[in-house]
Amino acid sequence: MQAQVSAISKEQEQVIEEFSQFSDWTDKYEYLIDLGKALPPLPEKYKTDLFAIKGCQSKVWLQAEVKEGRLYLNADSDAFITKGIIALLIRVLSGQKVEDIANADLFFIDEIGLKAHLSPTRSNGLKSMVQQIKSYARHIPDHPTTIQQTGTDQKRELMIQKVKEVFDPEIPVDIWELGLIYSLDIDEQGKVNITMTLTSPACPVAGSLPIEVQEKLLSLDFVTDVELKLVWEPAWTKSKMSDEAKMALDMF
Repeated sequence: MQAQVSAISKEQEQVIEEFSQFSDWTDKYEYLIDLGKALPPLPEKYKTDLFAIKGCQSKVWLQAEVKEGRLYLNADSDAFITKGIIALLIRVLSGQKVEDIANADLFFIDEIGLKAHLSPTRSNGLKSMVQQIKSYARHIPDHPTTIQQTGTDQKRELMIQKVKEVFDPEIPVDIWELGLIYSLDIDEQGKVNITMTLTSPACPVAGSLPIEVQEKLLSLDFVTDVELKLVWEPAWTKSKMSDEAKMALDMF
């Protein structure tokens, strides 16, 4: 594992060295744009809501698959700068072991000054990209997953991705990474049973958020019904958040 962590670090060091050649951020933005233009085309079948990264100002689509324990990434965006940012993340992380990606410290983001020179909306988008990639590393099974595959593992992954489209209105993190979903299962008839909570009983979307979750799940063609149970015990705490959620909220 240490060897692959070093490989990720080495790639980050190379990125830092390349960006150090530019003294002006106008030149750095141009370099980012060039990196985005060099990304291989993303097939149109992946430019759908299923592969869209939520929380980005621009449209970003990310497709991933695991082969022999390594995560391979492809992406596209409708904005030049954003496409360059995702190109950097792909360069550093694509092809690395899933466990190393999940635990990677992406220090190059601060070292090249990227985070400091992005608008708040683009900065949140960057966090969402990193969060999504690390989520893929944790959840995608070790073989290509497509929309057409409907085995139990594939159904669960697609349901998780749908749930991850729902965000807490006061926190820029999806409800899956926040740890608001306590259980998520589907039976042979396509009925989904989901147990979830909210950050507090006084949450202003206590009535609408569960409905949004149900609607997202029902949009999957293999889901016939959704039975959602909203509970308050055990109560939600920050300890239930994923590392990606904590990173997105600068809690580390």
